[in-house]
Amino acid sequence: MRWAQNTRDQPVYWLNGLAGTGKSTIAQTFSELASDRDLLGASFFCSRDYLDRKELKNIFPTLAYQLACHYPRFRDHLVKVIKRDPSVAHNSLISQLRDLIVDPLSATGISCVIVIDALDECVDDQPASAILSVLGRLVSKLPLVKFFITGRPEPRIRSGFRLPLLKSFTQVFLLHEVEKTSVGGDIRLYLTEKLNSIAKWRSDVDLPEVWPSDEDIAALVKKSSGLFIFASTVARFIESEHHDPRERLLLIVNKADDTSHEGASGIDLLYSQVLCDAFSGTEEESVFVDLKRILSVVVLALNPLSRDGLAQLLDIDSTVISTRLRYLHSVILVPTDSTKEIRVFHKSFPDFLQDPNRCRDLRFHVDCPTRHGDIALSCLDLVLESLKINPCGLPPFVMNEDIFDRQQLLMDKFGSGLRYACKHWATHLLFSTSSGEYGNQLIASTILFFDHAIFPWMEVMSLEGHLEGVIHSMNHLLDWLGKVSGTRYS
Repeated sequence: MRWAQNTRDQPVYWLNGLAGTGKSTIAQTFSELASDRDLLGASFFCSRDYLDRKELKNIFPTLAYQLACHYPRFRDHLVKVIKRDPSVAHNSLISQLRDLIVDPLSATGISCVIVIDALDECVDDQPASAILSVLGRLVSKLPLVKFFITGRPEPRIRSGFRLPLLKSFTQVFLLHEVEKTSVGGDIRLYLTEKLNSIAKWRSDVDLPEVWPSDEDIAALVKKSSGLFIFASTVARFIESEHHDPRERLLLIVNKADDTSHEGASGIDLLYSQVLCDAFSGTEEESVFVDLKRILSVVVLALNPLSRDGLAQLLDIDSTVISTRLRYLHSVILVPTDSTKEIRVFHKSFPDFLQDPNRCRDLRFHVDCPTRHGDIALSCLDLVLESLKINPCGLPPFVMNEDIFDRQQLLMDKFGSGLRYACKHWATHLLFSTSSGEYGNQLIASTILFFDHAIFPWMEVMSLEGHLEGVIHSMNHLLDWLGKVSGTRYS
């Protein structure tokens, strides 16, 4: 991190990372270094997998909370701000930044580092990043504070850093401009360590005394093209306990390079190889029907679901999910504990599955509008089947705050799949197709929802502490109906 230490006059550092370069790992390392030196004031890791971590409105309140926990004098100033305006966390971004971050830091003279990691993961419809736009207007008031921001070079991120108010305060570090020999050396070291570890662990396989060979490692480094996500996926692919590591290594090393997708061919070819190898010899249509439904939820869910939650939402046995995902552990994290979340290792895999020009095998391609419609139907079916008036069997007129261990009660009564369906059916509906068979099915399901489940659903949303979600859901429904009818609702 010498590039940051040598530029004390610039308070904003942007780590510009391409897909698969491991930018979050570098940001984490930077955060740990700053923490060890007691410089880290606060951090926010954006993630498209979680609603509360992909919404811009949550960034500054979270940073303010962490700063308050770290610095008592900041906390004292922040308490005054909140007493003066209890709704400050719901104000505009510029007001949040000024009232929650800039004014308290300026007043207390605190010097620290603030990290915002993976900014490109946040939902932002502005042509130039909204966070960077407001930061540019106020960053000059924080001479003692350094912001460390990472993100892929998407147009709105690049435009944000080119804003005149921010540009002069910013130093940009481009990961893809790091010398390839340096990156290749790191990848070579990583692969050597990982595969040597596999050789020691797999005592059940009669591996050669020297495995992998230097030629094998060199071939893998070349195929990785500087992408750490390629190297880490290959390592997980080879270490599968269900396969011979020698055969899996040869599958990758001997695979001819494909130039049909310039710039993404390496990782695309690897993902295609992983999927095809996982289901080689399988012709049963039902296997791929199940797989498509499961992968669609893993890729498109607004919050990650556990195996139990997936089983409940899709009305599929949990063992079927385990079986279908058994050979995809190199790209999908499937915990042994069925209550833990299933997640993809890297966002490049969902991107691959959703792009028909990259994932050309229709058995695996996830068509977003169609699959959002499938998920919306699953959500509505589960809500209709499961909810009734007073779904928790509570005494009359009881207040939410008087219910003992309310979150545990909700989990016991409903399970994570039904709770997800209640919160997100309308969002999936909004993103779904509005024509043809799916459109008709969804209209029929929403009519049944209003006839039989609207009031118990509202009660669940209230118990979840998410009553404002009722309004958002109705707005999403109106927007979707506007697409169906060709009329825009206001």
